[in-house]
Amino acid sequence: MTDTGDRRVDFDEYADSYQRLLDEQLSFFSKDHGYFPDYKARWVAAHIKGRPARILDFGCGIGLSLPYLAQYFPDAKLHATDLSKASVAHVRKTYPGVEVVDDEDLDGNRFDLIFVAGVFHHIPVEERERVSRRLASLLSPGGEIFIFDHNPFNPVTRRMVSTCPFDADAVLLKRAQLQRLMHDVGGLEITQSSYCLYFPPALKALAFMEPWLEWLPLGGQYVVSGRR
Repeated sequence: MTDTGDRRVDFDEYADSYQRLLDEQLSFFSKDHGYFPDYKARWVAAHIKGRPARILDFGCGIGLSLPYLAQYFPDAKLHATDLSKASVAHVRKTYPGVEVVDDEDLDGNRFDLIFVAGVFHHIPVEERERVSRRLASLLSPGGEIFIFDHNPFNPVTRRMVSTCPFDADAVLLKRAQLQRLMHDVGGLEITQSSYCLYFPPALKALAFMEPWLEWLPLGGQYVVSGRR
């Protein structure tokens, strides 16, 4: 993606239509809109050390990942935050058991797990170091952060991002760039750095092969995790 200048996406405008637009974007791969958030929550559950008591979904949007985080971490207290007021209003209404934390109230909180999915490519390049330091500061000692984002080496991913209305401000970053932000800027120990989502839902029977492909930069996304 190229520099987007001032073309910042206002997600308040998409809170009501986000699920429909996302379904249209992914309809080529699957009609099951739960496949991708379930995949990510399950991936985290399989790789995290210990059982987190406090989880933050950072940049939660309308909360698509929340039911799956609740499924895989049933004993954890779920928290969610997003800059979009309309999106968090939807979360408050749809998931009353989730504690929504306003962005200005985040500092001073500590979480055992921070989940970040599809957020960093929306953060302006000049703000990414500040956000990385802040996320690291929100981790409790021994806590882990898992960040999923689009893989710019995957041509299908790039095509989908370029045609998605709420990705108009997207500036994709490489896995190595995110890893540097977490380690060099955030001061975290990198615990995972892998490409993922190689197979669409129709080929999910082949997903058992993914552990042998994590080094190959052809997955639809990648995940970087770090521990404080």
